[in-house]
Amino acid sequence: MMTDKELHRIMEQSPEEGRRALFDEYCGYVYAICANKLKGCGTSEDTDECLSDTFAAVFRYLDSHTGTDGELKGIIGTIAKRTAISYFRRLSVKSDTTVSIDSDSFGELSSDAGVEEAAEKTVLREAVFDCVKSLGEPDATIIIYFYYYGMKTKQIASLVGLSDTAVQKRLSRGRKKLMELLSEAGISEEGYK
Repeated sequence: MMTDKELHRIMEQSPEEGRRALFDEYCGYVYAICANKLKGCGTSEDTDECLSDTFAAVFRYLDSHTGTDGELKGIIGTIAKRTAISYFRRLSVKSDTTVSIDSDSFGELSSDAGVEEAAEKTVLREAVFDCVKSLGEPDATIIIYFYYYGMKTKQIASLVGLSDTAVQKRLSRGRKKLMELLSEAGISEEGYK
């Protein structure tokens, strides 16, 4: 992992190499932000396009603010969030997800059972996420990228700096370990035991 000073030094010596190093360093971070904001309203192509636009905006910002002393991760994260929100708004308008109250597809108001079920799902989701986090790095990241973001192992390999084969093995082992952890926590495919 490079420090901000090292990245600034590389960018001063060779802007092209600096941009490549910056992209390599923060690609996974930016992808996670974009994918999280666009989940449910965009395709993987939309996420990739948002990623590209984010780095284009980051490079423009850094070119116009050469003496930037701020933390790069904070600057990049802010630009990524703003770009992803812009994409989300644009994609939401395209999909026209607004439903009229008079529409037959509006449905009934939530019953107490529906609220209780939603609360149970939230607790279950948090418990599963805690089990995933307990796998440690890079296994937790690999599991999240593969199952939550639907990424291919080759994409994950480039983001975490491992070979495709290593990611596949870690994914297989991580899956087995996760199943054990979930079982120990009393979680099955149906929920809590």
